[in-house]
Amino acid sequence: MQTTMTPTGVLNDQMIAADCLISAKNAIKGCAMAIAEAATPEVRNTLKQQLNDAIAFHEQISQYMVNKGYYHPTNVQEQLRIDMQAAQQVLQSAGR
Repeated sequence: MQTTMTPTGVLNDQMIAADCLISAKNAIKGCAMAIAEAATPEVRNTLKQQLNDAIAFHEQISQYMVNKGYYHPTNVQEQLRIDMQAAQQVLQSAGR
């Protein structure tokens, strides 16, 4: 696992990937909501393409995280263990 020191603490590949995954999920939600509010077919079509791009990115980052062992969408217990481990790393980097 690649670890990088930043002015605010430790940042590693898992944390960066998790942040990307959360951003992708938020982009999907935002595009879906915007499509429902679109006033013209042109805007709706543009937003649909953005939604498809966001879904594709979500799939890509999800698969990356599954392959690296960071993300276990079908195994809640393992995902909880990984999340607790990541939380401990953050607390340790904060000196707590």
